[in-house]
Amino acid sequence: MNPSSPFAVRTVVMLVIGGALLLLASILMSGFGDEIARAAGDAPAADRKDGAGYHAFRRLVDAVQPPRAAVTEPIVASPILILTPTAASRPEEVKAIVDRRIALAEKAGEDDDTRPLRYPTLLILPKWRVEKLPLQDRVQRTGEVNGTRVMQLIPTRVEQHTEDRGDIGVAAQDYPGLRPFALPDRPVRAAKGPALYPLIGARDGAAVLGQVGSGDTFVLVDPDLVNNRALADERNARAALAMLRAIDPEHDGRAVFDKSLHYARGDRNLVKLLFLPPFLGVTLALIAAAVLAGIAAAGRFGPPVAEKRAVAAGKRALIDNIVALTRLAGRTPQVGPRYADTMLEVVSRRLLIGGTPSAERLERIHPGYADIDRRLRDARTESEALAAARDLTAWKKETGA
Repeated sequence: MNPSSPFAVRTVVMLVIGGALLLLASILMSGFGDEIARAAGDAPAADRKDGAGYHAFRRLVDAVQPPRAAVTEPIVASPILILTPTAASRPEEVKAIVDRRIALAEKAGEDDDTRPLRYPTLLILPKWRVEKLPLQDRVQRTGEVNGTRVMQLIPTRVEQHTEDRGDIGVAAQDYPGLRPFALPDRPVRAAKGPALYPLIGARDGAAVLGQVGSGDTFVLVDPDLVNNRALADERNARAALAMLRAIDPEHDGRAVFDKSLHYARGDRNLVKLLFLPPFLGVTLALIAAAVLAGIAAAGRFGPPVAEKRAVAAGKRALIDNIVALTRLAGRTPQVGPRYADTMLEVVSRRLLIGGTPSAERLERIHPGYADIDRRLRDARTESEALAAARDLTAWKKETGA
């Protein structure tokens, strides 16, 4: 640190680098915040042990009706695929998985006409918003999620219904294995639509457990029938297993949980466009160019320059100022005669003992002075006066004046 700069160079560099990194982190958080929250925040619903999760359901399925072989990619597995989207999941993501399962079933039907694989899908809709309690490994419910948004996750057009538990029962005759659930002591969510057929539903035709069209896509509208809190009741555990067997009796209701929706990409935005291929290379090149430009600028300018004096100090500076003022006043042509008069008096005082200063007398002492004096008096330009003055200085050195 020095008087001209309140900060040391190292401090300034650290502040600039730290500020740039914080700015970059802020930009990345604004663009990838949803992915980071999913990866570092709550676990997938199938692994959550709170009342709104499905950890108990997954353990029940794995213990009683596990797949016959290890499943590495649940979406393409033949057992029932259980989807547990959140309120942040996008309908397009859910529909893409359902459509892929339907395509796999159609392809299996073309390859094997005797007993094709069905690839059934069970979609369990979210209902509750939860948040973690401070300094505790627990969560609490903060309310219900937006029902209208949740209904958009169903891959068909439906409207939301709220039913009394006394009006709900098994409605499908084609699924005799279904068993009634022990419904919670609160209004039950249901959905109604032209292509959603109730398996467990209300008297008005709304489905709590419904089948989309005549395919193998099923929707459980109210998760309070199979979440951790519900499966604390043995009746619901038995009803949940019976539901899976009724959906896919050929495989005895074997099922796997999909977690890809929890880690799916969020909405597209400008930050993701800049920091993901194919534009990532351009962004890195621009950042590198900005860093190099900053380094070049820092090395070019260096320390701050001290402000110059309005009038410089010293005899030479004083003479330069006089010359500048003379030029500015336009009196340069008058310099020669006045300089000749001044030098005639000075030289005469040194070389002539008494008497009137005279160029002729100085000429007799040492030839050349009269010519120099005449040139000074006849000079009309600065260069002519300067040349004569230099010759006069040389004459003085020769005579010792």
